[in-house]
Amino acid sequence: MSLRSAVEQLTFVARPLPARGATARLAASLSSASPVEAPSGDLNIVAGRFLDNLRLGVAPSSADWNKVAWCLWTTSPPIAQHDLALGALLDRVVHMIRMERKRPYRQLASAYLTDFAIDRPRLEQISHVLRGYASAAGEPWEKLQTKYAVFDGAEAAAGLARVALKERISVQEVFKSANVSGPILGGEFARAAHDEGLKFMLRADVSTAAEHIDAVRRWSLQPDERLFFEKSKVEFARAVVLPFGQRTTTRTDRGVISNFIISRFGDPRTNRARWIGMDDVADILRRWLTEQSLLQFLDVVDQIAHQDTWTYRRAFWLAYHKAELVQNAWVVFGEDGASHARRAFGKEVLFGRFRAGGSKPIEQGHAVLLLDFGPCVVADWSHNGRCNIWRKSDPTCPKDLYASGYTSDQIRRRAPPYNTEATLNGNDIFSHHGSENYVWQDRVADRLQQLIGIRIPKTAYRVR
Repeated sequence: MSLRSAVEQLTFVARPLPARGATARLAASLSSASPVEAPSGDLNIVAGRFLDNLRLGVAPSSADWNKVAWCLWTTSPPIAQHDLALGALLDRVVHMIRMERKRPYRQLASAYLTDFAIDRPRLEQISHVLRGYASAAGEPWEKLQTKYAVFDGAEAAAGLARVALKERISVQEVFKSANVSGPILGGEFARAAHDEGLKFMLRADVSTAAEHIDAVRRWSLQPDERLFFEKSKVEFARAVVLPFGQRTTTRTDRGVISNFIISRFGDPRTNRARWIGMDDVADILRRWLTEQSLLQFLDVVDQIAHQDTWTYRRAFWLAYHKAELVQNAWVVFGEDGASHARRAFGKEVLFGRFRAGGSKPIEQGHAVLLLDFGPCVVADWSHNGRCNIWRKSDPTCPKDLYASGYTSDQIRRRAPPYNTEATLNGNDIFSHHGSENYVWQDRVADRLQQLIGIRIPKTAYRVR
C-alpha cells in the first residue's frame, strides 16, 4: 500500500492513553514540553512541498515535519485547508505523543497560539487534538488547558479573558504563570484574549475614571507604559473612553480620561492622522475638549476679569455649549492667563499663546475664546476686546483653530473707519455694551441665528 493510500485511510479518534510505567514517566518528565519558536526559512515552500509529497505518496522529510505545523494558516498554500495534509499532521501529533514524544504536539500548540484567530479554517478540528492530549503533553500545556481552556476553539480567547480579569492579572501574566515566555506572549491568541478583555471592560460597571484607568493599564500596558499590542490601539482607546462617553460623567472624570488617552495618541483636534479608525472615540474627546477649553477660558478669565461684566459672557457662551451648538473650542492666553491655566489645570494643559506682530497691543489679562459653530467661527476677546464673527468662507477667517500661537490680527476682524455700533455690527464686530440689559447678547444671538439657523432664547443665557 502506498503512503498516500495509508494516509487517506487514517482517522483520528481521541482515546485514553494507556497507563505508563515508571520508566516512561521518568523519561517524559525529563523531556522538554516548552513552546517552540517559529522556524526560519520560506514556509510557503515547505507547505507546498509537504502537500505535493503527500499527493504523490512520498514521505515528507524530517525537516518538513518539524516545520509544517507553522504552515496551518499563514502560508500559501495553507495546510489547514487541505484535508489530506491536515489529517496527516494531526495523526502524527497523536501518534507521537502516544509514543511519549512531545515535540510534534509542542510545535502544533505553539503555532496554534502564535497564529490563532477565531475564524481560522478547521480551528475546532485542531483544537480537539490539542485539548484532548494537553494532559499527556505535560506542562505548560496541561495547566493552560485545565485552568484557562486555551484550546477550546473559538470561545477560548474570551474564556481566558474572563478568568484573567477575575484574577486581576493580564493575559501575559497568565502565560507567565505557566512558565511560558517568548513569542507566544505577543502572539495572536494572547492578542485575541486581550482584545476580548477590552470588550468586557466596555460593558463593565465602572465607578471612577481613576479606577477604570488602573484596570485598563494593568490589562494593556507594559511597565514602561507601552501597549502590549500596538495593533490593538483602537480597542484600547475605545475601552478607555466609551464607558464614560455613553453616560453622564463628572468634569473631573472627563479630565482624567482625556489626559490619559491624549498622552498616548495626541489631541484628536491637532493630530487627526493618529486617530484614523477611531472616529467614535475622537468625537467624544473633541466634545469633552471643547467643554474643557470653554470652561478653562471662563475659569481663568474669571480670575483676571471684571466680575460685573464677565458673569454675563459666561452665561451666554455656556448656553450655546449646553445647546450643543459649539463644535470645537480653543483658548488663546497671554502670559498671566497661561500661568493661571497651568496652575489650575496642570502643566500639560493645551492652549494657544499670543505672538508678537499684531496691530492690537496685548494687554495684561487679555485672552481670546475661539469657537467653531460649523458655518462660522467666533473670536471673543476678554476685557475691553470685542466679539468677532466670520463665515467659514471668509478669506480672513482664522484657518487654524488649534494653533500654538496667534498675532492679534489673526484672530480679530479689522474695524471699519467709522467705529459706530452700527458699522461695527455690520462688519460682524460686537462690543460688550449693555450686558445687564442683554443688548450685545441679543445682537450676537441674532447674528448667529442667521449663520447657523438656530436661535438661543434669552432665557437660556439670562443671569439668575
